[in-house]
Amino acid sequence: MNEKFYQLPEEKQTRVLNAGFRVFSQNSYRKSPVNEIALEAGISKSLLFFYFRNKKEFYLYLMKTAEELT
Repeated sequence: MNEKFYQLPEEKQTRVLNAGFRVFSQNSYRKSPVNEIALEAGISKSLLFFYFRNKKEFYLYLMKTAEELT
């Protein structure tokens, strides 16, 4: 993950994470479109891939975040 993600305002970080949680919770990993996550987060797909190298890295980050919340 790119450390620039942590430099975003907290509201924008939350928006990206919530978009990921929503899309992955409604679809399987393979059927979760990154375009949909980016659109809901209000960022471009390219920017999402700037913060996270690929969909798998983003997914694993979400799982780690969810684990820390419990």
